[in-house]
Amino acid sequence: MLVAVLGLLTLAPGSAFAENSVASSNPADGSTISTSPAQIEIVFTEELGEVNTIALDCNAELHNIGRPKRTDDNLGLTAEVIDPLPKGTCVMRWGVSDTDGEPNGVGNLTFNVQNDTVVEETTTTVAGATSTTIDPTSPVDSTGGGSTSSDEVADLSNVDTGSGPLWLGRLISVLGVAVLFGSLIVIAAAWPEGVEYLLAVRFIRGTWIVAMIGTVLYVVAASAAVTGQSLGGGFSPGAWRDLLDAGLPGIAALARLLLVAASAWVAFRPDRVIDPATQMAALGIPALAVVTIGFSRTDSNFAVLYVGTAIVHALAMAVWIGGVFLLARVVLAGPGEEDLVHAVRGFGRLSTLAISAVVVTGIVQMVILDGGDLFGSSHGRLVVLKSVVVAVMVFVAMSANQFVGQRLARANEMSVPMADRLRRAFGVEAVAGFVVLGMSAWLLSLTPSNVDTSPSISYAIEREVEVAEVDQDVIVLDVIVKITRDTVGLAGLSIEVDAPDSGLSGLEVVLTAPPNETIGTITQPVPLTEPGVAVLLQADGVPLTVPGDWALTVNAVVNGGVINTDPQGFIIRNADGTVPTTELTIPPVIIATIPPATTIAE
Repeated sequence: MLVAVLGLLTLAPGSAFAENSVASSNPADGSTISTSPAQIEIVFTEELGEVNTIALDCNAELHNIGRPKRTDDNLGLTAEVIDPLPKGTCVMRWGVSDTDGEPNGVGNLTFNVQNDTVVEETTTTVAGATSTTIDPTSPVDSTGGGSTSSDEVADLSNVDTGSGPLWLGRLISVLGVAVLFGSLIVIAAAWPEGVEYLLAVRFIRGTWIVAMIGTVLYVVAASAAVTGQSLGGGFSPGAWRDLLDAGLPGIAALARLLLVAASAWVAFRPDRVIDPATQMAALGIPALAVVTIGFSRTDSNFAVLYVGTAIVHALAMAVWIGGVFLLARVVLAGPGEEDLVHAVRGFGRLSTLAISAVVVTGIVQMVILDGGDLFGSSHGRLVVLKSVVVAVMVFVAMSANQFVGQRLARANEMSVPMADRLRRAFGVEAVAGFVVLGMSAWLLSLTPSNVDTSPSISYAIEREVEVAEVDQDVIVLDVIVKITRDTVGLAGLSIEVDAPDSGLSGLEVVLTAPPNETIGTITQPVPLTEPGVAVLLQADGVPLTVPGDWALTVNAVVNGGVINTDPQGFIIRNADGTVPTTELTIPPVIIATIPPATTIAE
């Protein structure tokens, strides 16, 4: 003990000063106030240095406040309350420095707020211009998401496609187009005599009518979905033009309507599918209608690969399901001659190739959309259920093909018992195919694990603000600020924080306008306390209404230290895109004529 005491006396400094303490505060420590204050104030017993911080949290959640400012006597700190405080208990945590810049005390004060406060936008006039603080609670989305305003056209891949009319229209359209194309393929490849059967002709025409009705309903519902209007508004053909702005799925929907309408040329004259002069067009038009099914989803990470695979998948599916429906409803409707046997055998050969293509392309699509997370999302779980039904279809199809190969290899006619037995088998296969198509239409309303549904926003201006320590080895603050436009008007913002990993508070982006008489500075608080992205949509954006040279700065508190970055410039152009110019008024030159000197004689 004696050695310890002697050591302390030896190492202790000659004099010690007490840390700074709080003399008073507003709100007072332990007090209760009715609503959120406009600012907070803390008065200390000793003079303050330049490095001072205040952090405010209410109900254990951090809230944005302005940068602390010293009072004129250097004894107090004031900070603007940017986010109105909620009802509950709030804690002010402060840290100050002395006049030499050394740390000189930390502490906290507690007060209670009785009622919630209505958020309002605040604007103050400064020297003929306005300095605006944008309310961060409504427009800023710290998850990076957003919504489309009612007057904009959304991509058909990203709208809520689970509504009844859109789902039903897609199901009927795909079913009709697939059965029409598959039936024509079977007739052209294995049953040319089919065009002479009245039942087959009626079936083809009826299938076309179903495809046309379903496609019209699909286009109507899609037009309403991409614009956010009611279904009734989509019945106007003028509204269908909005699908041209709804991405590739919207364009594909319109193309399918035109191609299905054009398919009437072969649907009402099926004999054109076996005429060498018209066969290519008779099969090509319905085939292109089927191809549009492959463009129903273009929001995957590998869109080109997915769409290519989806086109092959749709064509193979149409051959398989279309042929099954034709056999179950027409070919095997009763006994017949040898041509019915050839039709069943020919479809067996076609279906084997089609089934293989459907299975392989289906697996590729599953990997692209869901990867290995089949049970982590509703889309993945429905894919598993769909795979079970497809497996049943494959089992029934393989069994039927095996039976056909054994029993019809040398048959010369289709007997009544044979037709009944095969019709039941292909009927089960057709019902399973209808269920699969219904699931496929449902899947388009769900979000796969590997698909990002956040809105795609283009930005015209990007600035990276980076602050490092003196030795330049450690990045203290790394923020990327993006602006949606470089012309005058409301502009959206994207603020991406890469550093620090923790200890961030009071983050705000300050935009300073060029000299003018309408607007001065715009302060946008950012509700991020760790790496992430916050988005301010352009509809609720900052008013960059003055053309010229603007300045961007970022303010933040990192681990108790205040950071004010150097300004970075960017240009806001005129509404027509031209660069603003500064006109200098030069006063006119005044030329004075002085008469020659006159010599006066003395």
